[in-house]
Amino acid sequence: MNELRGVADADLIDELSTLTTQTARMRSRMFDLMAELDRRRAAA
Repeated sequence: MNELRGVADADLIDELSTLTTQTARMRSRMFDLMAELDRRRAAA
């Protein structure tokens, strides 16, 4: 974590915001994929 000591607060907040958004998108995509697999299994 020492590499973060020289990073400005605003930059840390910006990166955290970006990662939070990416995480939400990935989680949503995972649910979409699981729902599609469930739909396909039910149709089989």
